[in-house]
Amino acid sequence: MFPLIRKPFFICMAIFLMIEGVLFTYLHLTGQPLMRITPDGQLYFNIAENMVHGNGMINNVRKEDIIVPPLFSLILVPFAALGSEKAFMVFQYILYGANGVFLYVLAQRLFGRPAIGLICAGLYAIHPVLLLNGPQYLLTETLFVTFILAVTYASLRFLKDSQKTKWLFLLVLALSLSLLFRPHLLYVFPLVGIIWLIFWRQKQVAFRSVLVFLVPVSLLGANGWHNYSLHGEFVLLENYSGQNLYIANNPDTKAAFYASTLIDQFVEPDYFTYADVSLSEKSKLLKKRAIHYILSHPIETIERCLLKAGLFFKGIHPIDWATLAASLCGIILSFRKEKQLRPILMYVLLFILGFAALTSAGLLVGGQRYRAPIIPIYLLFASYAIYTLLLPLVPSRKRP
Repeated sequence: MFPLIRKPFFICMAIFLMIEGVLFTYLHLTGQPLMRITPDGQLYFNIAENMVHGNGMINNVRKEDIIVPPLFSLILVPFAALGSEKAFMVFQYILYGANGVFLYVLAQRLFGRPAIGLICAGLYAIHPVLLLNGPQYLLTETLFVTFILAVTYASLRFLKDSQKTKWLFLLVLALSLSLLFRPHLLYVFPLVGIIWLIFWRQKQVAFRSVLVFLVPVSLLGANGWHNYSLHGEFVLLENYSGQNLYIANNPDTKAAFYASTLIDQFVEPDYFTYADVSLSEKSKLLKKRAIHYILSHPIETIERCLLKAGLFFKGIHPIDWATLAASLCGIILSFRKEKQLRPILMYVLLFILGFAALTSAGLLVGGQRYRAPIIPIYLLFASYAIYTLLLPLVPSRKRP
């Protein structure tokens, strides 16, 4: 059906060039610049520059003493040493296309059909949220998509392959590194732990393999002590999540697109009495208040999270809505038709839902930036639905 599949290098290059071509065409037609340095991008690059100059992981561009996960700044260090953000942007543009190729491989690994991989790469190339939040920004999104694809790929190999201990280690390592990049995948560790327990009971992994879970403990502990030596505070990852949790869950919160310029519409008046408190201390105090609100008003919290989840998945373009609808159809069709894959499909579905739930619970939605990293994963289901729809049009003798 697809003879070029016999030449994987050429098909991967074709996918890469197609993705890059669509991206540059989109940027040209919309008049967007090829490089945008946002305040967050300035922060991370400034930290990298300070490391190059031997000043440690500190920033000179934000008034507050903000502590961020270290890995993105570490990745930026070689580019900061060159003295220009442009080198990293070139790398990020290449990575954006490579992510689409990775997704093509991942779709084949999941469903075992090259055509689904091609459809998935095509959807990735034209998805409006990915184009809008692509490599033209010096932000974490493009690299975080790489982490999510790597975690998903390692998860599939762990679930399907016989060398489970090897893939368990690679999966936990990828997850642990992702926490040092952005802490969004913390919820995956309980899923992996439950799967490990099932495999151990089935004698598919040795009990000593549980030691692999010391990897995240060691990495987070090392980062905490590094922050203590540098900032005088033992901070595992960052020192602002409590503030975000409060903004997203205090009684005045509404389910709406959030911007920091509108913060007075999302917080109680006494929030501003913390103006002179350090960011770390403010985060601790506000986290306690947020948890109190959540526990005191569980029904309202659930309702608010559901509303925010709806906002999280709200389409911004007809293509976006179409892929969301196709993904829902793909979930139903794949669970119905791929009976042997149901445990794996359930894992992937929980992966998507967990990401949406954590984002909805922990912060307010600001644009669609926070949905972008998980989009490639639910495109797997959209591609399956489209493949199933198109399959009857293919002559039976040419079907896989």
